[in-house]
Amino acid sequence: MVSTQGNPNRSLFWPLMLIGVGAIWLLSNIGILQPASIGMLFRLWPVILIIIGLDLLLGRNNPTLGTLIGLGGVALIIALMLLGPSLGLVRSAEVKIGDYSEPLGDAKSAQVTIGVGVATTTVQALDGSKELFKADIRYLGDVEFTTTGETDKVISLSQTGSVSTTPDFFGWFDSNQDLRWNIGLSKDIPLALEINSGVSETTLDLSELKLTSLDVDGGVGKLTMSLPSMEESYNAVLKGGVGEFNVTIAKSAAVNLEVKGGVGGVVIDVPDDAAVRVDAQTGVGGINVPANYTKVSGSDQTVGENGVWETDNFNGSSRQISIRFEGGVGGLTIR
Repeated sequence: MVSTQGNPNRSLFWPLMLIGVGAIWLLSNIGILQPASIGMLFRLWPVILIIIGLDLLLGRNNPTLGTLIGLGGVALIIALMLLGPSLGLVRSAEVKIGDYSEPLGDAKSAQVTIGVGVATTTVQALDGSKELFKADIRYLGDVEFTTTGETDKVISLSQTGSVSTTPDFFGWFDSNQDLRWNIGLSKDIPLALEINSGVSETTLDLSELKLTSLDVDGGVGKLTMSLPSMEESYNAVLKGGVGEFNVTIAKSAAVNLEVKGGVGGVVIDVPDDAAVRVDAQTGVGGINVPANYTKVSGSDQTVGENGVWETDNFNGSSRQISIRFEGGVGGLTIR
């Protein structure tokens, strides 16, 4: 007969560990534990391993000792989180402010590279400015700004080295840091634009720019992007990282858009009556296109979906939107 009685000699080590996690989470939500204290937690992981090792070594055959190890470990970790910042065991990352610019001058074209670290990022056209490039940023770590050339400019603003900040696993990011990259670009000359959005909520309003090519690495975070309409067709590549991606294509645009999905859904808004071709394959996820699109090829498969869809006016149009989608985890919606 199997007894339904609990083991009175069972160690309370792991229940106490769970209670400790809940207590830390609660103290952070009510504001007692600040971001610096959470940063302290991520420096204490070797101590946590030592506590678990002590329980495995000493507490397995002595439940009372295991309970004491668990209780003492939780108390020690919470105490260090509370006292560590005031004792100088955790240093708050220094937020730096930078203003970078490059005049338009005699430039006829430009190649621009932007590499963001951790920040809220906005890229848009400069209005009525004599600047080719203008950046107002608040950042951690170090950045490098370079510019070469006269008529054909090459400009780069990128994060260098590693950036140390408190992880945002439970919403503990220090909003007071106000990390941001606000970038303005000239709409008067053709641009080859490359953007790595890092860990960021990114807004790319490129609708007024003259693009010859576009390469965007979505990084981690939500990305919203507006593509322009121009006289010449251009290529745009969006590499998905982790997050939601929303793309809007301007009316009368002619663009070859390649989307390499990562983890997260991709939504692409196309103009009414546009000539559109969608060649898509998902890893895990579905494909949704408007009802007036005709599926011209494709097959059913166990996981994901694939196929080619076209609007009736695609082949006869001089201005076409071609979308190629290679999905990872997440679906594609065309609307």
